[in-house]
Amino acid sequence: MAPDPIAEARRYLLLDEPERAQGVLERVLAEQPDHGPALALMAYARLQTGALDLAERDARLAFAHAELRPDAAALLARITMTRDPVQATGWASEAVRLDPGRCEFRVVLARILRERRLYEPARIEAEAALANAASDDERIDALITASSIAVVQAPRRAEALRLAEEAVRISPTDPRVGQMLAAAQVVNGQRAAAIRTARRVLSENPLALAPPYLAQVATALIVRQLIGLVTIVTAMVPFFTFAIFAQPFGAPAGSRVGAALGLVCTVVIGVGTLSPLRDRAVARAMWLFARQRAIEVVAVVTVAVIAVGYLVVAATGFFPLIAVLPFLSVAVWTVHEVKLTQLRPPA
Repeated sequence: MAPDPIAEARRYLLLDEPERAQGVLERVLAEQPDHGPALALMAYARLQTGALDLAERDARLAFAHAELRPDAAALLARITMTRDPVQATGWASEAVRLDPGRCEFRVVLARILRERRLYEPARIEAEAALANAASDDERIDALITASSIAVVQAPRRAEALRLAEEAVRISPTDPRVGQMLAAAQVVNGQRAAAIRTARRVLSENPLALAPPYLAQVATALIVRQLIGLVTIVTAMVPFFTFAIFAQPFGAPAGSRVGAALGLVCTVVIGVGTLSPLRDRAVARAMWLFARQRAIEVVAVVTVAVIAVGYLVVAATGFFPLIAVLPFLSVAVWTVHEVKLTQLRPPA
């Protein structure tokens, strides 16, 4: 018996093979141009491949079928979300009106409202999605959505962490859950925990599946720790050099001792802070992100320049260089702190 083409197309979509699903659906629509389920699935497949205009056309045709209107409206909301958020809100609201008990429709509406920064109605829809979740998968989507709304509201950041932790208990290996947990940990000041979360998810998942935000968090926080600790060293070395070592040894010899101490501390900090890079998956993800943000590369290069500066002073006794390095490190650290605040939590 020939396989059901609609079931076959659904299977390809579940396997993340939208192109093959389109091939099956094209044969169905060639025979039955108004086949509702085929039009809806074709719209979804085209959404997955980025053919938004064709996806919208097919979804509108599917919407003409009364039994498909809720799903078609939700599809249209997702398709138009980036191009026209107001129109997307209307489609998502229509899907909720037609089937108010469907968790996934509430999730779509909540996410669109969040992107429009309408946080209170977004929160209400996310809570309704949680109440209507009928499976672990639906509950995870609702928890991630609710956490992503709470994480951008300062009074509700602790709630964002609680929601993300609940999602982790349900699905500890889901990279989307790990991403949301890391974001909630960052805004709650748990930066060391955020680095651990990001490292775990990056090491457990292929790079193509790992959410980009995790690489961003891991890179930015590790580099922040690196440049911050080295900045402290550069501030302390002049004190030890001129207040302690220069007295018994003289300025040139004291500078050599102080620079040697600074070099050792800088190398130890660098090796310790960058130890996560021993994991190749983590290192690759962080490198791909660092290349897109010049400040991360500049901060690491600055640390290398500081180490070389200490090496030069230790070899030559040229003590004025010791007094210059703190200004360099403080300047780079300040810029990095400003850039760190610009990392946006995941949608």
